[in-house]
Amino acid sequence: MAKKSLVRSKILAKISFVMITARVDFPYLGRSDLHVFEPTLETFKAQTMLDFEWVIADVLYDKRKNYFRKMELPFQVKHIPAKPNLWIEKGFPGICAQYNKGIIYSDGELLFFTGDSHMVKPNFMENLWRRYLEGYFSLAWYFFDLTFSNMEELKQDVDSTKFKKAYPENTLPCEPYNILNYIGKKVSVEHRYLEAFKDNRLPSRWAPWQWWFGCSAASLEAMLKINGFDQRFDGDRMLLDCDVGSRLELAGYGSRFALFRDIYLIRAATNINLWNPSQKKDQITIKCNYPLMWFSRYFSQYRANTTKLTDKDIQWIKEVFCTRHCPIRELCKQQHPWQYPFEHKAGYLGHNSSKKWFNFWLKHQTTINLTEEREKRLNGNKTYEKGTFVEAKI
Repeated sequence: MAKKSLVRSKILAKISFVMITARVDFPYLGRSDLHVFEPTLETFKAQTMLDFEWVIADVLYDKRKNYFRKMELPFQVKHIPAKPNLWIEKGFPGICAQYNKGIIYSDGELLFFTGDSHMVKPNFMENLWRRYLEGYFSLAWYFFDLTFSNMEELKQDVDSTKFKKAYPENTLPCEPYNILNYIGKKVSVEHRYLEAFKDNRLPSRWAPWQWWFGCSAASLEAMLKINGFDQRFDGDRMLLDCDVGSRLELAGYGSRFALFRDIYLIRAATNINLWNPSQKKDQITIKCNYPLMWFSRYFSQYRANTTKLTDKDIQWIKEVFCTRHCPIRELCKQQHPWQYPFEHKAGYLGHNSSKKWFNFWLKHQTTINLTEEREKRLNGNKTYEKGTFVEAKI
């Protein structure tokens, strides 16, 4: 096994496209014929630059581990199980640990992080790599293609700008395309594009660290330097990617963040109810992740997963940050008392918070060294044997 693993390590790619998913096989609104991986797969096969690998950390791996097995593809696929993952197994989001597993399996010089359901134009990888050679970490923007979707099915408790209708005369994504019969006539653009490019024709714009979310890139070297995604954010799903942007900025990479008009993804709309079947449906919340991000900023801690929060740290978060410095502390105190300060508490009508899970989170903080874990994987450690690997067809 060790020899086989070492052979794999020699197949280095320019880009590792790291995707996480917990979505069921057929989740697309209006397209029940499409497997969850199919839109991405078909657009990857059409890429003008094929020197990339697709790393998929899949919560539902055990149910579809053979999906790629017999395929002959012009790029490498590493389909790996997201489990073991403490939070996923408890029915909570374990996204940071899931992404970190993707980093452990990645061998590209540039890493691009995203979720499922994305399609890309044929020159996506080529553009991403070209901008990287120019010195940039691209923060790709995205939009939802609603061509075959029922807008009533898309109602979500999210920022309304994400689903704000964008019209062809003022948005680039409405350029003609036809991918799996998605034709781009009805789209909805996320706010970074609208803020950066709506009123100008500039090809690019420097991006602040707060915009490192959703679909963003960084070099493998940079991600190992900051030791990946902070697993203290797990249990809840908010702000974990913005925290990566924050720590990359603290580590000296902030000047490399940029948004480009020609680097974007097309997201096929999914039924939000067709998610991980094991996920808790009552949306229990554990803690507010905002103070965790600012804890690292206040103390200039750009490396994640190296220490555990102590009682003294928790006290500082509650008494210093939440009480004195959080910009939304008054709003939080008045409208979200179950989460003020920091830890979520039980007993509030209509909100599923639980001090029980906060205590569980405190007890189960983890540390990990991603550089050491990658070396174990490359050297054939049996911990990293599982997974379906489809080598690029030469």
